[in-house]
Amino acid sequence: MHLTHRVARPVLLALMLAVVLAGCADPSTPVPTALPPIPTGETPQSAPDLSATDPALASPPSPTPTTALVSTPTPTATPTVAAAPAATEQPTTASRCERLSGQLEIQVLVGPAEAVGLEPVAVGSVPFAVTGLGQPYPITGQAPVSYEATLTQAWGTYTVTMDLDVSVQGECSGAPGNERLDLVLEMTGEQLVVVDAEGMYGEYPWSGTHTRKVSFPLEDGAQAEGEGWIIVLHLSES
Repeated sequence: MHLTHRVARPVLLALMLAVVLAGCADPSTPVPTALPPIPTGETPQSAPDLSATDPALASPPSPTPTTALVSTPTPTATPTVAAAPAATEQPTTASRCERLSGQLEIQVLVGPAEAVGLEPVAVGSVPFAVTGLGQPYPITGQAPVSYEATLTQAWGTYTVTMDLDVSVQGECSGAPGNERLDLVLEMTGEQLVVVDAEGMYGEYPWSGTHTRKVSFPLEDGAQAEGEGWIIVLHLSES
């Protein structure tokens, strides 16, 4: 009996103290509510699976690797030198002036012979040839030209003689197929007329030098002429 009374008194005092404290408490201060006990045998509910609604949350985000900015050298184009096309060799046409040779036919009017009806022309031939290499090709030549004719009559004779020394200097030049000869002829000599008629005898000499400039296309038979003379070109076969 006394034990029951001793136990009941402290419990009663505790209840009274709780009522007093409850009355003094600030009504605006929320009193924490104890969670209801979890019934025995029930499994507590897990948090909702957000991965089902947001695939991005299905797995933790992977850190994005930081790519270092590496300076990549720009390749320099190496110029390709194209091989030059092989030059087509054109056939070279040799100049006809090379190793050229021939003759100049000289025809000179002999005035005293023509006066009495004798053959009026002294004819001679002067050979010439190229004497060097390269444009222009030098040409030289030389030869004598002689003439003699006699008129015989009842009264006596009339004789004409002429001796000339003809020299040739010049050159051959021009593109292949268009070559030309440019020459200078120098004629130095003497002429003599002798008249022997019925007790009369006479000699009539003459001497001198004549120079003639002539040009020919390089063609066989080409001619150049002037007063009292004609020169004809004759080419030798190569």
